[in-house]
Amino acid sequence: MPSFEHHETVAWPSYTREKSTIALPPAAAAKLRAFEDESFASEAAARAARKRRDEVLRPVIELRRAVAEGSRDSASPHPVNVSELARLEQELEHREETLRRFQSAQREAGGPLARIRQALDTLPAGTVLVAVEAREPKKGATLVTVRETVAGLKRDIAKLEHSAPTVQEQMDALRGAIAEKAKAGRPRMDRSGGLKVSAFTNSGTAALSVLCWYDAEGVLKRLVEDGLLHEAGAVPAAEKTAALETLHANLFEAEVLEEALIQRDGGTRRADADSLAVLGLRVEAGAKRRAA
Repeated sequence: MPSFEHHETVAWPSYTREKSTIALPPAAAAKLRAFEDESFASEAAARAARKRRDEVLRPVIELRRAVAEGSRDSASPHPVNVSELARLEQELEHREETLRRFQSAQREAGGPLARIRQALDTLPAGTVLVAVEAREPKKGATLVTVRETVAGLKRDIAKLEHSAPTVQEQMDALRGAIAEKAKAGRPRMDRSGGLKVSAFTNSGTAALSVLCWYDAEGVLKRLVEDGLLHEAGAVPAAEKTAALETLHANLFEAEVLEEALIQRDGGTRRADADSLAVLGLRVEAGAKRRAA
């Protein structure tokens, strides 16, 4: 399991949302403010670039109209209009390119902030967050190698999450389904002394329910013989849960290290990066248990 170090403080800054307030450790609060400042600055820069583009776009539109009208009214448009239009269109192309660069920077800055806010907004009220620090990178570790580790852990998690239950677990689930069906098929005595079963939408459902009540093991045996069980997995549910916890802990540690390398060496964050890892935060273990 990863080793996390954190230092408690009395008055942590808070991330406030509509219905609750979540205390952020100072370093995470400062980083969140840095993301906000970068996003606001890039938005302002994109706005200014759009304004400069529009200053040229309006006269270009007017000159294009004038040149088009001149072409209809005479053999050729006025040469002054043509010359000025060519000059302004070149300037417009330059300002359009500048605007696209600023808009790209705005998206790059706004994406992480939006994902961080969403992650904080989805935390249950009263969640306790603690600061974490990345382990010292191993010799030769780079952003590329750490991301290879992240990708590998994600593949392992997906494979384990989608692995089939064991034969015993499938049999237990099948027995449970038959037992549930049998509840509805169990006959009851009515006031007149006759027998009845629950009301069903169709006779097939009624017959299956009564059969599950009458001969549960026989139904189970026949279903197994008919190949109802899926390909069996090798990892029991309890072991799978423990293994997934370890994999997720290792993944989180790798993503914390990834963010540390981005801070140290530069680089673009992944769109699917763990937002809490980006801020250097994890949910306190006790808070996880209380939330569960």
